[in-house]
Amino acid sequence: MSRKKQAEKIKEDVIQWSKQVLEPMNKHLGFPACPFAAKWRKDNKLRIEVRMDKSKYEKHLNTVLKSWNKKQHDIIIFCDPFFDQYSFEQFNEKVNFYNKLYNRKDVYFMGFHPDVPATAEDQEFLVDPTENCTYEGKLEYSMMLIQKFKQLYDASCKLHKIGYYNKWPVEYYNEVVLTRQNKYEQLFKKEKKHAGYEKNKKRSR
Repeated sequence: MSRKKQAEKIKEDVIQWSKQVLEPMNKHLGFPACPFAAKWRKDNKLRIEVRMDKSKYEKHLNTVLKSWNKKQHDIIIFCDPFFDQYSFEQFNEKVNFYNKLYNRKDVYFMGFHPDVPATAEDQEFLVDPTENCTYEGKLEYSMMLIQKFKQLYDASCKLHKIGYYNKWPVEYYNEVVLTRQNKYEQLFKKEKKHAGYEKNKKRSR
């Protein structure tokens, strides 16, 4: 398979993941797994990029970041089929490096590595989202999700108010959401809005 064809298949796989896993009403949450995914896709606010060769990962990602038109796209998903070049731990180091470099520039990074997939024990709402989900995810690639930090922070605050996170696994919420929200509030000296929810989640264990 040519690399161009591979990239096309990966992009289509991401779209199907969004349509079948993120966008439908999630049977565990009572909300879509990502309440904004459908609008991003339908409004062409989602940009999907694929690493095309094995030259340095950072070189490809930096090129994507430099070409990001934030008025046009709210989120970039950077996919890498050559993820065997780095371990899960090394990938996390990349995520942390870019967050340190870009958080103050209103950009936030999250990463997913195929070596550590979502599990039914820890993230069942992502593994088994609906009664009739047919998404299998046969292609393997890492994903770097790149978003506007303030937009992500504000959206998370709104979702918190309507109870979206109430049924999230505690550890996953703390790892993904609470640390991100706290980081934004620390950087931009915002009043903490998630402290009460953190206490409630701890009591519900």
